[in-house]
Amino acid sequence: MPSLSARETAYRTIRSRIITMELKPGDPLNDRELAEELGISRTPMREALLMLNLARMVDIKPQSGTHVSPINLKLMEMEQFSRYALEKEILNRLRGKLTDEQIAEYRQNIEDYRQLEADLSQPDRPTRLLALDNAFHRRAFEICGMEEHYNYMLSKLQHVERIRKFSLQTEENKSVCGAHTRILEALISGSPEDVGKALQSHLTRYKISVEQARAIHPDYFIDE
Repeated sequence: MPSLSARETAYRTIRSRIITMELKPGDPLNDRELAEELGISRTPMREALLMLNLARMVDIKPQSGTHVSPINLKLMEMEQFSRYALEKEILNRLRGKLTDEQIAEYRQNIEDYRQLEADLSQPDRPTRLLALDNAFHRRAFEICGMEEHYNYMLSKLQHVERIRKFSLQTEENKSVCGAHTRILEALISGSPEDVGKALQSHLTRYKISVEQARAIHPDYFIDE
């Protein structure tokens, strides 16, 4: 089904550009120009924009055109709560059951992140940091044989993923290794409460990034 393939390609491409802030809130989106850029017809591009509109990442208004939506803080909080509830359940399934090899893999991920975070000269550093962060959180799902659950969850984090781009530009980025270490230690020898507390502390620190980003770009956010 070429049309479906083209639509999905367009959807993923534009979504990625919005999440990485290549396309910023308020930027206009011209379906004809985007279709030409991607080498597809306008129909699948329009369908992709409609999908992004349903995801609240794009605003389509007949009188003013199509634009990238602001980051919706209410939806962000809902997304983050859903993530916390699911990930906490997965982590507690592993609590006290990690093998030495799995623990070593977790520690290597944390060390790789620490080294990359400290070296500002590294190419494509923000993307690689996000990949390492995702790999840390995905690992528990992989061990449980539920990686598809993680991929599905990540695909639904529309507004949370957008603020992660900002967090890489703030001091909040320096807290990741410590937070991941606390989660790992809770996994190794902590209680269910320890796991939940470590994860909640980590996942709610995005609010600090929001405050810092909003002070610089107030027009990028809405509370509805």
